[in-house]
Amino acid sequence: MTPAPFPRAILLFLIEGLLTLGLAAPAQAQSCTFSASNIVLGPVDVLGSSPTTATGNIAVNCSTFLGLLTSITVTIELGDGSAGLFGSLRRLGGPSGSSLAYDLYQNPTHTTIFGGRQGTHGGQPVVLTGSSVLSLLTTTGMNVPVYARVPGAQNAAVPGAYSATFSRQPLDVRATTRACSVLGCDTRVTGFTFGVQAQVRPNCRVVADDLDFGQHGLLDRPVDATSQVRVTCTAGTSYSLGLGHGLQAAGIGGRQMRDLAGHRVGYQLYRDAARTQPWGLIADGLATTDAGTGVSRAVTVHGRVPPQPTPPPGAYSDTVVVTVTY
Repeated sequence: MTPAPFPRAILLFLIEGLLTLGLAAPAQAQSCTFSASNIVLGPVDVLGSSPTTATGNIAVNCSTFLGLLTSITVTIELGDGSAGLFGSLRRLGGPSGSSLAYDLYQNPTHTTIFGGRQGTHGGQPVVLTGSSVLSLLTTTGMNVPVYARVPGAQNAAVPGAYSATFSRQPLDVRATTRACSVLGCDTRVTGFTFGVQAQVRPNCRVVADDLDFGQHGLLDRPVDATSQVRVTCTAGTSYSLGLGHGLQAAGIGGRQMRDLAGHRVGYQLYRDAARTQPWGLIADGLATTDAGTGVSRAVTVHGRVPPQPTPPPGAYSDTVVVTVTY
């Protein structure tokens, strides 16, 4: 007797259903999303030697059928950023084409550059894999820290806002998820967006040498001496340099050095070698003005002890406050 075709129809239907399930399982096994916080650096002291650091975060979340998923590997790669490179480091773009070098790292000691195959900067991608990662990604998600660092002593940077964005896929960012189940593996590539920002503020530093008139007998003739004040201000920053009246004087014309017994020697400070332009404060209208270049500028202070009655021998001194206003 010839078998009826009905069982065969049922068999074909069951096989077709299993094949459909096998093709769909890898696609349903994972769905990962990535989001990143902006990294804000600043204020950045470009005159100092110490670096400026900040930390950002990349959040990774995956939804999956845990019963089918056997492994998952997430690879996060970062490229150059929109502002490109500045030497061997990444670049933040600033006012009037000014640049600020920085970089992104995987560790808080800033030794492993966060990079990958994207762009030309190089560095290492972050790779998340293993059983513990599988559990975290498919339950609570994971946070990947990003450590940013701006080296110090970037004196040429002008004050203002600096920035770079990571948004161009795959030039700036690339996130690859490879998930495997008992039925096969599935690879997906996506991206995310974040920005790196820094603020350089106007700043000045000043160092003053002592002014030493030396040892003298009778003060029956002028005694002259010079010293230097070295000023460093951020590029393009206008500033005024003023010299105070000292500890004994109430005004610009009464500067005096004093010994321990209270005896005094009058003196004056000048802006010019001819000693015709007294040097005082902004309020006196006797400060000097200039603009910073990012490098140290030496300014000469011209001192004079005019002829006067000679006090008893001793060590005479005064303290003058140097004020830079910017």
